[in-house]
Amino acid sequence: MRFFIKLLIGAIAGILLLPYIVIPKLSMPEGCDLESPYFSHSDADLLIDRTYRDITTGQNILDHEILDAMIDEIQSAETFLIVDFFLWNKWQGRFAKNKNNVQELRSLADLLADAIIEKRQQNPEIPILLITDPINRLYGNNDPELFQSFNDLGIPVVYTDLSNLPDSNKLYSKQVRFWSKFYDLSSNSNRFRIFPNLVESKAERLSFSQFFKALHLKANHRKVLIAGYRNSPSKMIIGSFNPSDASSFNSNLAVSVAGPLADYVARSEMKIAQWSALKPENLLGKRFELEDAFRRLNEALLPQNHFNQYASRKTGVRFISEGSTNQVLLDLFNNSDKGTEIDIAMFYFSDRKMIKALKSAAKRGVKIRLILDQNKNAFGFKKIGVPNRSVADELMQLDEVDSIQIHWASAKTGGQFHSKAIRVFDDKQDILFLGSSNLTHRSINNFNLEANVMFNEVVTVNNEFDLYFESVWENSLGFEETVEYKALKNPKWMQYIRLCFYRIQEWSQLSTY
Repeated sequence: MRFFIKLLIGAIAGILLLPYIVIPKLSMPEGCDLESPYFSHSDADLLIDRTYRDITTGQNILDHEILDAMIDEIQSAETFLIVDFFLWNKWQGRFAKNKNNVQELRSLADLLADAIIEKRQQNPEIPILLITDPINRLYGNNDPELFQSFNDLGIPVVYTDLSNLPDSNKLYSKQVRFWSKFYDLSSNSNRFRIFPNLVESKAERLSFSQFFKALHLKANHRKVLIAGYRNSPSKMIIGSFNPSDASSFNSNLAVSVAGPLADYVARSEMKIAQWSALKPENLLGKRFELEDAFRRLNEALLPQNHFNQYASRKTGVRFISEGSTNQVLLDLFNNSDKGTEIDIAMFYFSDRKMIKALKSAAKRGVKIRLILDQNKNAFGFKKIGVPNRSVADELMQLDEVDSIQIHWASAKTGGQFHSKAIRVFDDKQDILFLGSSNLTHRSINNFNLEANVMFNEVVTVNNEFDLYFESVWENSLGFEETVEYKALKNPKWMQYIRLCFYRIQEWSQLSTY
């Protein structure tokens, strides 16, 4: 009897382990994991979204620039338009249950969509390519009305094929990839809708298929808009902004830059659209419309083999995406020394290698300041502060505590401090890194699609960021944008609970960040 029990246990263990043996590790597809040379540029500007809470009126003040700059770029585009956003929807999250919050929300999704629709109506011949993440149709097959309006005008919408990306949820994804060869999980996609819809409280519940796809925990997290011109360089806006209505209260950073880099990134976006659209279900629109857009985009962009002639040696702006971000940032932190100053504005900070590198830098005498989101608000829902509260506690326990200072972004607006920016300055370098990547394992290790730029010795943009960071740090506008690390209540028992959640999530990668 014992023999048969052991045999049964061995068989079950073998079956469970089989997917991890036979399913290969995926590599990043074409157009991803890029680290461009530095390029010259003709124009560069920092774009800032700041949200304040007016305590006298109880209202939020939205001092936002990014969407307006994007709409201006859409209106002025002449030869092409490429748009890629992670969240692009009308969802209101938990805000929908509060009439005051709903009234304050901006219709970000419609405002951007209307500008694109107007551009197509004014210029029917301009090639327009839209790329997005399948979260915007909740991993199902029902295209949002927003995207249907693009389809009606012959504008192709490509949902990123996330199955081509490496598995961030290794415990789950390899099992699904293996067993889906024998059973199609999408066959009952509209049945058994029992899972709550956390992003849109008024929408129907999620099906098994939608929920199981979401558990792969990977995304096209890019936020990019590129416009082409006849007699001047292409222009790109890249940063942390999402045109999602529930993101209305978020503070964000972006940069607009004109020059060869915009064409370089456009070719990356085209590659993503090409391999994603190989599956018919990822394309909303007619195949010939997409192929025609590819053909005309290829004619409008700089040829792939021409980029080297625009490269500069060590100054200018470069594109860094996906896993290439990891080594670039580690090199910045590890090569810093006494006299180096590092300022970080970050929505999520959890990656262990980055934490270790910052702690080592602090021990060498590097002056480090961080403005972190409290991880308390998420589209009207409340969170417990993971991972940032635990990471901040760890950093502030260093003996070299004077080398690290942390301020929390105010949570009174109900929005998120959604910026992702790093500034490194000393007598050898003058760096600003900015884009969509959080300092998390998933963002900087070839799991999500991410898009970032890095400036070196670009005085205008770097100085604009310095002024912004100092203003937020000091609350110089008269509003409470940040508070000191010690200002938040931090009982030991809560620290322990947060730390347990953080360590388990960081080890397993079973988290939304």
